[in-house]
Amino acid sequence: MNGPLYMIQLPLGPAAFVRFLAAQGLNTNSDEDLGYGTHAWLRATFGETAPKPFRLFLSERGHAPAKLLGYTRAGRESLLEYAHSFAEPAALAVCDLEEQLAVAALPGADDWRPGRQLGFEVLVSPVARRSRDGRERDLFLHRADTAGPAGGLDREQVYVDWLAERLEGAAHLDRANLEEFQLVRHLRQGERSAGGSRARARLVRPRALLRGQLTVTDGSAFAELLARGVGRHRAFGYGMLLLRPPL
Repeated sequence: MNGPLYMIQLPLGPAAFVRFLAAQGLNTNSDEDLGYGTHAWLRATFGETAPKPFRLFLSERGHAPAKLLGYTRAGRESLLEYAHSFAEPAALAVCDLEEQLAVAALPGADDWRPGRQLGFEVLVSPVARRSRDGRERDLFLHRADTAGPAGGLDREQVYVDWLAERLEGAAHLDRANLEEFQLVRHLRQGERSAGGSRARARLVRPRALLRGQLTVTDGSAFAELLARGVGRHRAFGYGMLLLRPPL
């Protein structure tokens, strides 16, 4: 462990955020969930201290700010010091960090005692790598191809089992439901060319919101799980485990 874990909260002004994305060449419908664009803004603003994992909550009204939550090992002063020293003006214009950056320390490992029950929700991208080329694919489709027509697989159960595996060693998954699902277009860095440059890859990946209840089995491992996040694409808006009182 590398010190306490903090949660940050920030509103992102839509007009200034779009201007930042446009300046970076990222104002594109290929980044349907804005995961790559938000990742780029966080890196431009906070560098290595940028929260990961994070979650972006988009407003249903286009003129209202989006809400960003994230986990980081850096405290408020460290985040502000980096931003004011190194961030570009277009990145700083997205929100008023001095006034709007809210930071709170999360409980430590000793507080996550074994047997403690917690409600949760997590936005994840459950994928598997194809053996022939190593490319990612929706885990449900991957399992369905393996099981064949008689497999009778259920998407929700496939994702719930996947989540239980990733919590193993830190928490037991008591129950979970698939609340939302869609396939979305993702923008990512592609393979590096012979000349060293990297083109942007346009991918389609699953976006699944799971809610449920878990029981902590190892406090230290659970604290690390929160800091690390769940599954793939944690630097792009997935895998942030948000906790709530148990039902």
